[in-house]
Amino acid sequence: MAMCMKLLLLALVIIPVATCLEGLVAEGNPHTIELRTAALPACCPAQSLPPERMMLGAATLRRQQDTFVRMHMRSHLGRQVEVFTFRQPARLSHLELPFDLALVDDIDPSDIVEVATPPADASDSWFPDYVWSSFVVCTAGGVPRHLGWRYTRKAGAIGGGPRSFVALIVRSSEAEAEAVPPAQSKAAIVEAVALPAGKEELAMENIKPLPVGMEAPAWMATMLAAVTARSVRSN
Repeated sequence: MAMCMKLLLLALVIIPVATCLEGLVAEGNPHTIELRTAALPACCPAQSLPPERMMLGAATLRRQQDTFVRMHMRSHLGRQVEVFTFRQPARLSHLELPFDLALVDDIDPSDIVEVATPPADASDSWFPDYVWSSFVVCTAGGVPRHLGWRYTRKAGAIGGGPRSFVALIVRSSEAEAEAVPPAQSKAAIVEAVALPAGKEELAMENIKPLPVGMEAPAWMATMLAAVTARSVRSN
């Protein structure tokens, strides 16, 4: 909570100076109950989206044709940034939820937990030369928040690109920004999550993958349990 307040105060200092600049906001998964009912303050430094970390050449990456919706340029603190809109493939989720993504070279790891994705699903990727190797989750502020995914280059990749990058879920502060409507299901839905067996940062036994379609409270409870277990083992 203290980190949230620090970031909020920093934003209040910066915003009056830069009111003329449009920007992207990395609030996290828009299909969770928390973000569908109220705006939440940024709690992790990774959400600040420093322009210098925006990935160069993002537009040249190969895209999955049956899930790609569009790419458009958005202004972010004086810089033009590619924002990609994809939908989940029906193969992985019948909901086919839409997400707007901005690609960054890497993120500040403070208060971030990366949760490994099921190997069988990770290859079915919005960027075919990459696997979506982990969920990127902010654990500050008391409630885990899904911010995006880490992508890792496949051994047999045929296109150009870096070894890895992070796709953060964003929305644009531009008034004219078009949006793909989020799913209007009664319960917030999140993706399947597999906690990485044997990983030191989330060393938990007997945790099964969460099924696609799990309601947000159960997802959050499981993530909090993972973070708590990590904290207890490190003491």
